Amino acid sequence: MITIKKILCPIDFSEVSHNAIRYAKEFACAMGAELILLHVVEPITMTAETVPYVSEAELERNAKDELAVLAQKECPETLTVKQLVKVGVVPNTIIKVAEQENVDFLVMGSHGRTGLAHLLLGSVTEAVMRRAKLPILVVKETEKEFIS
Repeated sequence: MITIKKILCPIDFSEVSHNAIRYAKEFACAMGAELILLHVVEPITMTAETVPYVSEAELERNAKDELAVLAQKECPETLTVKQLVKVGVVPNTIIKVAEQENVDFLVMGSHGRTGLAHLLLGSVTEAVMRRAKLPILVVKETEKEFIS
């Protein structure tokens, strides 16, 4: 028998990560598991020529607010949901949180970033899949719709 007590669902607020929440929520409800929603704020790198438009603290506050709205909208009140916002390199932080929280299962979207950011940074999902030591469900952008 498979026992899943904690499910981690990284969120970047893209449409595919919203789909991933829907899958994670269904698994959590079916298994009686806690759902952990995680958003990672990437550190702002500054040079002498650049000045950031917003601070990391502001990005964290905005992400916490957006995550709270998303959790309220997507998750039933009967489900135990933990919301985390961390600053760090996205794949590393996802893996670190999974280990710290003793997560049993990971549900994440396949292509949150698009365009130049995706080309420069590579696939977050791929990096997590290579290094994580837990089962992962990858929700593709054009997945077959199982959840109504």
